Amino acid sequence: MRILATVIALAALLSGCASNEYLLGEDLYVRSCATCHGIEGEGGIGDAVGKGSNTDLSLTDEQIAGVITVGPGNMPGFSRLTQEQVDSLVLYMRSLAR
Repeated sequence: MRILATVIALAALLSGCASNEYLLGEDLYVRSCATCHGIEGEGGIGDAVGKGSNTDLSLTDEQIAGVITVGPGNMPGFSRLTQEQVDSLVLYMRSLAR
């Protein structure tokens, strides 16, 4: 899975269509979120965060950032992330919802 994420990130970088912020968010998501929320945000142990989910339909960027930082229910909070890292995760999660 790590190799696939690296190949995707490298392809996006070489094509010039991915920002550094997007790539940071993708890397963080793959390493920290995909195990529970699915590689494409389809859900699993954790809620879906992709197309048709609350991330897509009803939550603001600030609310998503709060969920990442605090962690509701059984989800751990990621309070050690910098604001840049949280913002990049929000950006990447929004891309999953498209």
